[in-house]
Amino acid sequence: MLISDLAVAMNLIAIALLGFFVGAVLLSLAWLLLGRYVGLYSIQSQKTLIWTWVLGPWVLGLATMLILSPMFEQTSLFGWIENLAHWHHLYVFQLASWHGITVLLFVLFSFGLLVIKGSQLYRQGNAIHTLKQFSTSEQQTQGKQKVLIIDSDVPTAFTTGLFRPACYVSKGLADKLSSKELDIVIEHEFAHARNRDPLSKLFIAFLSAYYPKKLALILNAKYALITEQIADQSTMLKHSAEDVAGTLVKVVRLQKSSAINESSLSLSFFGANDIAQRVHHLLNPTDKTIPMIIPIFSMLVMLCFTIVAVDATHHLIESVFTHS
Repeated sequence: MLISDLAVAMNLIAIALLGFFVGAVLLSLAWLLLGRYVGLYSIQSQKTLIWTWVLGPWVLGLATMLILSPMFEQTSLFGWIENLAHWHHLYVFQLASWHGITVLLFVLFSFGLLVIKGSQLYRQGNAIHTLKQFSTSEQQTQGKQKVLIIDSDVPTAFTTGLFRPACYVSKGLADKLSSKELDIVIEHEFAHARNRDPLSKLFIAFLSAYYPKKLALILNAKYALITEQIADQSTMLKHSAEDVAGTLVKVVRLQKSSAINESSLSLSFFGANDIAQRVHHLLNPTDKTIPMIIPIFSMLVMLCFTIVAVDATHHLIESVFTHS
């Protein structure tokens, strides 16, 4: 049994985890009801919403922990908080209790997730290192940015690298494109590098892994599509939407005959994701934005539900399991 400050810390962790689980359930239900409408907004608004969804459980868990922590005991808010929710035995923590088991399971799951993602990155890094051995030349472009030309007949272009992203184009693709088309592909990959999309995709993959698998796959696919559409938009600063769309369709047709893995953890492929949606967005972009007050207000409402649900769940479990 732990008592005093260490017990408080462990109980606060248990509160945060319970709030995290409740938040994940609420946000999963919210996606079932509202997820279909995300695509109606601008790309930047969609990106904000996806980040809100994957960060939501963490924010709700931490906010619930802070509100139920002792830091408000000497304030005028404590009475209101006490009437809304409270945590029994905050200064006592038993490692063999359901609180301790919850913390242990979460730690084990997170450790396993880190091992899995880390091994995937390691294998991917080895594959990229091998590809570099076949890079026969570099094409210098604007500033310090450059693209590596891979000596391969497979028509592909992608960006990889978490902290120092590098852009690759295969010789098999470069030889089949005009100079304008090749420039479109290169500018697209440079946009991925500037935005550090491989790193952000890795974060999304890790954070979404705490959701049910089906929703996690949807969030990852949606975010990957958004990064491609943002890169497409960046390319339009130098080229017309029609030229970018035409190049995209041409590259996809060239890749149809090649078996290319486009689902790698931290790679951004030029011809990946929903091509129809990307072409539609290029030719028919939307500027409809979602006011920030809506996701903020929604999170506040969910926070209230989370606090009440944490309190109710805690009391329910306490009525079943007793602690000495």
